[in-house]
Amino acid sequence: MITMKNPNLLLVGSVVLILLAVALVAVLDKTSTSSSSTNDVRARAATKTALALTGVVASVDDTKGTLQVNNVQFTDSSRAGTAQNYGTWVVSAPAGFNFASVSPGTTITIGVDAATFQITKHSMNALTIVPAK
Repeated sequence: MITMKNPNLLLVGSVVLILLAVALVAVLDKTSTSSSSTNDVRARAATKTALALTGVVASVDDTKGTLQVNNVQFTDSSRAGTAQNYGTWVVSAPAGFNFASVSPGTTITIGVDAATFQITKHSMNALTIVPAK
């Protein structure tokens, strides 16, 4: 049988290992990326329109449910700095949109579903389309 010269050594060693484990967990918790904020359904549901843009209607295609919009730029509330013209975009209108409310030359404000904002294709799905007053 092995006799321990210092019985407190086992107690001290155990406490040190427990403290190291707690410190390691704390460090890992700080460095791990939390995806809960980006995947929080409540946060996304609260924001109906992440982007708001303005533009001038170039053409209306009610059979496809789209508008061709020129001079597209972010509204003052959706950008920082000066406005920039992003060219011509194809906008898919929301369900139930009245295409008779817009005609070529009408300035509109578009509430965009950010997930459908396709920069390379210059297309987007609108949640809202409101003719400017």
